[in-house]
Amino acid sequence: MTTKPNVFQKIGAFVVKKSKSFKKNANIVRELVIKNVKIQYRNSVIGVLWTVLNPLLNMLVMYFVFSTIMDFGSKQEEDWFSLYILCGNIMFSFVRNATTQSLPSIVQNRGLLTKNKISEYVFPISKNLSAVVNFSFSMIALIGVMAVVSFFAPGSAFSYTLIFVFLMLPALFLFSFGLSLVLSSLYVFFRDIQHFYTVFLTLWTYLTPIFWDFGLFKNKEDMKFAILETVVNLNPMFHFVEYFRDIIYRCSVGFTPVLETFSTLALLYVIGLISLGIGILIFALTRRKFIYNI
Repeated sequence: MTTKPNVFQKIGAFVVKKSKSFKKNANIVRELVIKNVKIQYRNSVIGVLWTVLNPLLNMLVMYFVFSTIMDFGSKQEEDWFSLYILCGNIMFSFVRNATTQSLPSIVQNRGLLTKNKISEYVFPISKNLSAVVNFSFSMIALIGVMAVVSFFAPGSAFSYTLIFVFLMLPALFLFSFGLSLVLSSLYVFFRDIQHFYTVFLTLWTYLTPIFWDFGLFKNKEDMKFAILETVVNLNPMFHFVEYFRDIIYRCSVGFTPVLETFSTLALLYVIGLISLGIGILIFALTRRKFIYNI
């Protein structure tokens, strides 16, 4: 005579089932991240070194172009400009690379989805984790530039606030992952979104103060500057970039009080959680139809 499992047995069985599923998906994510990094540098002569060189080369191009039209008050401010550009470039590159790689990730892995019982979430999350790997290599380039800038403009770099990067990174990941969930789910049904997103990224790049200083537009009486200020403040990447710049060099020279960065950090987590919430909602509403459209 068999007895029905009680509530605790059912809960235990559910937990065991979910833990096995989590372990399986975690292993798949790990393998996908390794694969993504290898594919990115396949057939490249210098391989992963490009992750360090790419932000440096972009910084040099922007520096030589825009340093000729920027009005620097001193040599020290001109030295900071290279660090200013690099900070913005690294932060925006993280989100750009993570989202553009995630966008077609569901469709590109249609074979795995149709032949194996895999959670659809593993594909966009693996792309975002790959972006974290690239971000860590880009930090090498940033530290190198910080060393050069601190030599020519003493006191402008290597503050203890550099460790606050680790406090910000989870918020940046949540924001990027949430956006990736939205894009990857929409791409399953609307392939043209890839082209629209490319155009949007161009607009987003120019609306984010990567190579221009938002302070130049403050205290302007013209209405268009007021509109620009509102748009920029509504841009999530503006707050991520500015926080990054604060902890990299502004706090070390007293431009930004350290305590102010914590209020900004709280805002970043609010942005990240909102993005994640919207992403999970849209992904959950559409994932059951993926199999019929990929």
